[in-house]
Amino acid sequence: MELEITGKKENKALQRQEVEIGIKNAKITPSRKELRPKIAALAGAKEELVVIEHIDHSFGTREGKIKACIYENEEVLKKIEPVHFIERDLGKKKKKAEEKKPAKAEEKKAEGEKKKPVEKSAEGKQEGKEKPVEEKKAEGKPAEGKKEGDN
Repeated sequence: MELEITGKKENKALQRQEVEIGIKNAKITPSRKELRPKIAALAGAKEELVVIEHIDHSFGTREGKIKACIYENEEVLKKIEPVHFIERDLGKKKKKAEEKKPAKAEEKKAEGEKKKPVEKSAEGKQEGKEKPVEEKKAEGKPAEGKKEGDN
C-alpha cells in the first residue's frame, strides 16, 4: 500500500492542517490504526495529533482517498474534535456504557424493594384491574372495541 499527499490546506483559525491523501495498491481498506503512523510520517507530525476524518475506498478498486486533520497541539485537538472521533482513531472502546449498566440494575433492585406488595381480593385477582371479556359479556356489557349491535 502506498500513500501520497494529494492536497494540503492550512487552517489557521482551527490551528490545523487539512490533508487529502491518495491510497494506491491497497487490496483492502486499511484500518485507522494502520494509517495514523504512516500519515504522521508523511506530514512530519506526531501520531497523537492526527485525526482521520474519512476513508473512501471503493469496492473492486485498489485506490482510495483519505481526509485527515493534523493539529498543532493536543489542547486544540481536544477542544475541536468530538470525543468519539478521537476514541475511534485510537481504537478505544467506550467503558462508560458498560459502567452504567450495573448501576441501573442496582437502581431497579432498590425500587423493587420500596414498592409495597399488591393486595389481592378473595378471588385471587389484583384489585383495580378490569374483569376479563367473558365476565363483561355475562354482565350484559359489550366487549371492548365492539358496539352493542355488533356480533
